[in-house]
Amino acid sequence: MSANQIKIRRKESSESNRSRFRSVAIFAVLILLGAIATFALASFSVNFGFYSAPLEILADGNRQIIRVPAGGNLQEAVNRAKSGDVIEVQAGAAYNEIILPNKPLTDFITIQSSAISKLPENSRVTPKQLNLLAKIITRGGGKPAVSAENGAHHYRLRGIEFVPATADYIYNLVLFGANETKVADVPHDLEIDRCYFHPSKSGVVRRGLALNSANTTVKNSYFEGFAFPQEETQGICGWTGTKNVKILNNYIEGGAENVMFGGAPPAGAELIPMDIEVSGNHFNKPAEWKNKVALKCLFELKNAKRVQIVGNYFENAWDGSAFRLTVRSEDGKAPFNTIEDVLVKDNVIDGAGEGINILGKDDYYEGRKDGAAGQTLKRLTITNNLFLNIGTEQLGGSGYFVQIADGEEILIANNTSFNEGNIATFHAALPKKLVIRDNIIGHGEYGVHGFNDLKSPAAQRIFQNNVFINNKNLSQNYSSFPPGNYLMSLQSIGFVNNALNDFRLNPNSKLKGKAQNGRDIGSNLSFDFVSKVK
Repeated sequence: MSANQIKIRRKESSESNRSRFRSVAIFAVLILLGAIATFALASFSVNFGFYSAPLEILADGNRQIIRVPAGGNLQEAVNRAKSGDVIEVQAGAAYNEIILPNKPLTDFITIQSSAISKLPENSRVTPKQLNLLAKIITRGGGKPAVSAENGAHHYRLRGIEFVPATADYIYNLVLFGANETKVADVPHDLEIDRCYFHPSKSGVVRRGLALNSANTTVKNSYFEGFAFPQEETQGICGWTGTKNVKILNNYIEGGAENVMFGGAPPAGAELIPMDIEVSGNHFNKPAEWKNKVALKCLFELKNAKRVQIVGNYFENAWDGSAFRLTVRSEDGKAPFNTIEDVLVKDNVIDGAGEGINILGKDDYYEGRKDGAAGQTLKRLTITNNLFLNIGTEQLGGSGYFVQIADGEEILIANNTSFNEGNIATFHAALPKKLVIRDNIIGHGEYGVHGFNDLKSPAAQRIFQNNVFINNKNLSQNYSSFPPGNYLMSLQSIGFVNNALNDFRLNPNSKLKGKAQNGRDIGSNLSFDFVSKVK
């Protein structure tokens, strides 16, 4: 081989090596750029939807388990799911807002955290368990984190945190129905269990859950922070189509109202909220809200039928009443609105400006002949409740036990109330078939106020066998209530233990067994009940 041939081969070998090096380098750079791009797309998928991690679908008997990884498309999983399927979302991961579609389901589709087994059943979730929850966010624009199509049904949400990702104004964090005009269009068979609702730190959310659905259960959940200046806010509110609803064992905060039914006109009487159970919940307005946000009451009905409010703990309603039961026809747009067949029983109320505000007919339209005032409240029973710290100096308010106008068939019996204001304040029309009996109530300065003749047979039919606590040290000559009722000092009543808030009657009390049917006068609730609900 000649010297020239050797030189040529060396030159070709050198160029070949350089070419291979360039190819390897370019390939490595492409891999690196691809990895960077994939990471960037995954990182921004929540906000922009550029990238969606694939779903993992596992067979489990007759159902599927659809696992949605972080960065996955939850809406795709919901759209693909069938009756009985479980959609597993990852604890600690965030997913974009979803719409629950109306499709032919016969069993629940369950959307749940991957850590749901670490959240005990029938136990209320708390913010301390945030790491066990998956997150469904709303990216703003007024959209809810979860909404339901007309007629959507058979969906269950478990172990989910609902929260805005922006500072935008959000009307409803979760929206189950809103403006349906027909019963057939109302979402139904829905369940929320062990979920956490709260606003963002900088935005405004008007309510946690718009509960305009049928056959719906909300349980073991936590509603926090729904209060803002100049905003009528609620933790939960339903105004149309709400039917056969259970609100069980939740912690609920709300500014104007923690929970309300009514407040906007339904399309027809068949969409009036009805068949509602509210039991075992803790209603609260945190102390730091005082003088900073719009506040009204703890629980309000403006339009509802067949409601049971039983075994709850209510606390902290400054200046406003604990309960407002006020028929409103919504500017005359809903003359069929009513409040009927309501039971308020076995509740502890600790701290409110007033006790119970009852308006049996819309006073704004009173006297009009076109029916704009709506219907008349009927069949209301308030029994065996314990009211503490009503109208104290720290809370404000007028401190009445009950303020009442109009209505029919109202029974207020066997309650114990430590109120600083009036026993009862009457205004407008006198209710028909009103009975207030066997209660222990603070007398206040003025006793029964607004009743024309307290010695009349009508007054004596209303007030029967009540004991009024002489909390203002009045003489009998200055007390104000009908005959057949009694003014007693706190010490002479004979409670089990005043210092421990045990206001049941002790065995030696002269009031023991003196109520109707041999019951004790006043409530038989122990304050120990609160520890079971709080």
